[in-house]
Amino acid sequence: MVRMALVKQTLDFDQAKLDSVLTSAERVFLENGIVDDFVPQVAAQSHVPVDTISSLYSQPLDLPVAMLNREFTRMYQGILANVERDPRGGLLSRMYTYIFTEVYERPVARTLYMIDRTALHSLMVHQHAKNYVPSVDIQVDLVQSLQNAGMVRSTVEPELVSSAITVMSGGLALTAPHENLGEIVESLMSMLGFAFDAEVEDTTPGKKAFYSWATSLDTAVRAPVSL
Repeated sequence: MVRMALVKQTLDFDQAKLDSVLTSAERVFLENGIVDDFVPQVAAQSHVPVDTISSLYSQPLDLPVAMLNREFTRMYQGILANVERDPRGGLLSRMYTYIFTEVYERPVARTLYMIDRTALHSLMVHQHAKNYVPSVDIQVDLVQSLQNAGMVRSTVEPELVSSAITVMSGGLALTAPHENLGEIVESLMSMLGFAFDAEVEDTTPGKKAFYSWATSLDTAVRAPVSL
């Protein structure tokens, strides 16, 4: 019993330390982006030695990618919860209502996509970060899945839908910040829904398709050492 308690205490300590490191990494990223002395700055803020951090994250980009893994997992969880809660959540327009809101309201994601584009370019070379880079192909995959589930009109081209979403996203980024972000997103998604959403009563098939897509995307970006 004593040994089990000691093992649990060690695991709890390690988890707490890892949480502290990743939280400090977020602060450094928000303040300075991904800089050459990223790890030493995180070490100073978290009070965890550089050698300890380097033993967990051996490559220069491993730590910021682990930070993004945790942040995007939280984003996915929030989006999935909202989609599941919404009776119309299986429709494309409702999904992107929650996606846009999460991206543009969360500081780390907002910085990555709107403020510090150099960080985004730096991360493109990391094998576990490629899916953080905005991609038309990723959106097309989702649209095709929703079309197969009967949630997107069968007469529209998935590439066109994806391009429309990309333009809307770019417009939000260029004109940010917004005091009335929620109202703007709702208006944009109303237009998107009018053009592309199928007329259905039950959106459960769309929710299932979205869950499968989001889970596969979340899994694809995870590095071996991350939260």
